[in-house]
This record gives sequence, structure tokens and C-alpha cells, in this order.
Amino acid sequence: MKKNIIARVAFVLTAAMLFTSCGDTYMEENQNAYSASDVVPVVLSTSGPTVALQTFTYDFKVTYARAGSTWNWSSADATVQTVSADTRTASVLFGNIPAGGKAIIKVSETTAGGITSPEKSIEVTVNPFCPLAVSGFVGTWTGTDGQGDFTYPADVTTALSGTQILVDGLNVGFMGDFWAETIVSGGTCLMTVNPDGTLTIAEQYFCDTDYSDGYKIKGSGLWDNCGAKPVLTINYDVWYPDGNYWIAARYGANYFDGKTYLTASLTLN
Repeated sequence: MKKNIIARVAFVLTAAMLFTSCGDTYMEENQNAYSASDVVPVVLSTSGPTVALQTFTYDFKVTYARAGSTWNWSSADATVQTVSADTRTASVLFGNIPAGGKAIIKVSETTAGGITSPEKSIEVTVNPFCPLAVSGFVGTWTGTDGQGDFTYPADVTTALSGTQILVDGLNVGFMGDFWAETIVSGGTCLMTVNPDGTLTIAEQYFCDTDYSDGYKIKGSGLWDNCGAKPVLTINYDVWYPDGNYWIAARYGANYFDGKTYLTASLTLN
């Protein structure tokens, strides 16, 4: 008798399991109930310059993706020239300097369900275009160099090297004080000056010190020729060969007011 009861219970349980397996799982039920119109969009994040030069074009990008969404770009202060096929990137021309010197770029997202997000506003300072030939960057520059509590007087000289500028004297105070090493050879780097008001220091050998050989440097920045004298803002970092890391990126959060780069702010004498 007991065997019959056990067999019947097993039969009922098996039938129940088979019946349950024919239905949707919890995840399947929620997927089936999902509708694209349920998504309430918001423009999460964008990238692009915060400073632009009049007469030049810059790219602004949505830095995330959502299946089926499109993005709409607009500006009353600048001209949206082109938008990429996926609508996530817009090329914007700053033809004029807007009132107050700042342009607002707006972007919104429309989901696959037809729901449109509020517009996200991107503020860009527009500076006037004052051209300067590469030869105009040659000379002696003074200012400051470093970051946070470790900022030092700077005395930098520049010379032409083909189509680039050879920079000598960058990072001297920081290397000698914060890093407690003395540059014994090298200490120069090649800088590319771009016509749109930007500059670039490609990653390259920088110097040897009395402690270690093979330091490297890389950086970028801005130049401006609309004041009484040309000015340079160089944001850069120095690679420590013995530790295999970039110094400012490693120590910035603790020592440099959260900045993960060093800055040379220079004016041509």
C-alpha cells in the first residue's frame, strides 16, 4: 500500500513539474511584458571641448548607446554642420562669438518607443581667432609650472624644429622639488602647434635624471594670441621608467587638487 502511495505522489509531482516547465520563466514573463515606450530617456553623458576657437569646427559626442535610440542636436549660437549616421556625434562650427562669449549646444534622445528626453545643454566658451605662424612661438616664455601645492616659477625656451616647436625647460621645478631628482640630460620635447588653437606633445623620450634614465612625456593644451602677448597652457604628464607609471596620473588625486596632469601656464616675453 505504501509503495502505491509513493508512486502516486511521484506521478503527481512529475506531472506538476512538466506543467510548470511549459509556462514562461520569471524573466520571460518580464521580457514579454516589456515595451519600448516604457523607457524614460535622459541624456546620460557627452564629450566635447569646453573651449572653442571662432571659425573652427569641433566634434561633440554622446558617450553611451541605447538600442533603437536617436539623438537630436541643435544650437542657436553655433551651426550644427553634420551628424553621424548613428546620430551620436555632431560636428559644430563656431562661426561667430555669441553674446557673453558662450555658446550652448543642445542634445536630446528619442527612444525606439518614440519618447523624447529633456535637452541636455553643453556650454562652450568661444574665443576669438587670432592666428599666429609657427615661427611666432619661438622665444622665451615665463609663468608657472606644476599643479596644486607643487607649482613653481617656469622659464621655458622654444625653437623651431622643422614644422614643430622644440620646448626646453618644462618640468624643471617639479622634477627637482616634488620628485627630488635633477635632470642631467635631455629635458626637451617636440610640440605640435595646431591652427585651431590647440597643441600636442606626442608621447616621447623626455630626459634622464641623476637617479633614473628614460623618462617620457606626453601632453596637450591650448594657445591664444588675442591678448597683449601669446600665451600657452600645456597640460602634460611624465612617465617614471623605474615604476612604470605616469607620475601626475598616479599622485594627482592626493597632491594636485584632484588633477591628473601637470600644467605649464606661460606667456611669451
